[in-house]
Amino acid sequence: MPHRHVARHDVVCLGELVIDLVPTSLEREPLFAARPGGAPGNVAAGVARLGHSAAMLSRVGPGAFGQVLIDALERAGVDTAAVTRSAHEPTALAVVSLNPDGDRDFVLYREGCADSHLLLDPPALAYLAATRILHTGSLSLATPVSAAAQRTAVARASEAGALISTDVNFRPTLWRDPAAMLATGREAVAAANIVKLSADELFALTGASEIAAAARVLWHPRLRLLAVTSGAGGASLFTADRRIDIPGFAVPVTDTVGCGDAFMAALLVGLVAAGSPAPDASVLEQIGRYAVAAGAVMAGVAGAMENMPRHGQVVALLRPQGFEPPPGLRNDP
Repeated sequence: MPHRHVARHDVVCLGELVIDLVPTSLEREPLFAARPGGAPGNVAAGVARLGHSAAMLSRVGPGAFGQVLIDALERAGVDTAAVTRSAHEPTALAVVSLNPDGDRDFVLYREGCADSHLLLDPPALAYLAATRILHTGSLSLATPVSAAAQRTAVARASEAGALISTDVNFRPTLWRDPAAMLATGREAVAAANIVKLSADELFALTGASEIAAAARVLWHPRLRLLAVTSGAGGASLFTADRRIDIPGFAVPVTDTVGCGDAFMAALLVGLVAAGSPAPDASVLEQIGRYAVAAGAVMAGVAGAMENMPRHGQVVALLRPQGFEPPPGLRNDP
């Protein structure tokens, strides 16, 4: 990994922390459980649960919901010293609905939320100077204060030699203007060395209707790896000169919340272990398969942040099918 300083963490994640209100019963009246989530937070938890060091840069509201998020991250092993608390702005909420296939839909309540007012104080800036990878999304670019913080973070981390990773992770229900949503995605991709997005997001950003053609449209000189996920169909990994298709794993689906975040966490862990954002083809295929397997493990459990896969769970899915995890990963469960 190109970095000029000794890294304090393998991955620092910046962005939203959200309480997911997940349905637990709909027989007579809707009942919801409050579960910690938010894509960047899930990735941080996923990286830590896979045995690598992670930190979170975000902002939560006062009271129980903010504490639920901090506690969940810390239980996963994430450094939360740079998660600040607002005295007045609420923690963001997402009401989750699931269809019979386990696919999810979100209605997000983010107006004036704490993470939209994220500021980077000197301790937070120190994290950016000592990480191998800074992972971001596009949602923080939707609001002016958090957008400025993300742009500053990307600049500082890049100057320090870190790689920039992003998951486009569009939430169309948040946007009155679809063009503005697409603009945030393009900005996040343009700043990144490692990009993950779904096939639908790729097509929305490029106007193309075929994955390889769309990937070529989105490619830029700083990009080293583009990962396109296709749900149960697996993923396609693109570097400047190759494409690797990874098939999905057939598993019973309980809940797809967090599957993309589990994939992202495993992808980043694999790249850290490889020491390169674009390793040779055989290692990249192993990393891709490990990431797809992590997403499949996540599909078998309910909830996101607190149940991100551990290394042993991913290996337990890989090895019976004759696959090994990428080299350099920790072998403990």
